[in-house]
Amino acid sequence: MKKCPYCIADIPTEARKCKFCGEWVERPEPAAPGPTEMKLTVQPPTRPGPTKACPYCSAEIPGDAWTCMYCKQGVIGGKPAAVGGMVIFAFIAAIFFFGFWLPGCIEMQKKHESNEEQWQRIHRMRQDQDKFLMR
Repeated sequence: MKKCPYCIADIPTEARKCKFCGEWVERPEPAAPGPTEMKLTVQPPTRPGPTKACPYCSAEIPGDAWTCMYCKQGVIGGKPAAVGGMVIFAFIAAIFFFGFWLPGCIEMQKKHESNEEQWQRIHRMRQDQDKFLMR
């Protein structure tokens, strides 16, 4: 029998851990140290063919890529494709303006002019009535 160095209880001589306090009497041997330097055993896949630099993040990307696989920006022919969205937006806005809004405004203007003519006609009729009834 031997004494636990933490709780001074009697424990068997071959015990490594005290059954009363749960502390290790003899520390287990540390595991053997692993390799300090890791070596890459598998080569990363390479894509054959020409490459180009992304104009946004300067990463090396395939020559036929439309978007950069790192920054996800659109790249067409090596140039930024940021203008494409604005061109489409402007085209749709022009179609809306000249196709829907402008004709509606012209039609409304015609109605306004015809309403103005009707208003003037009604006003003249009232003037005529006033003259006839001598008001």
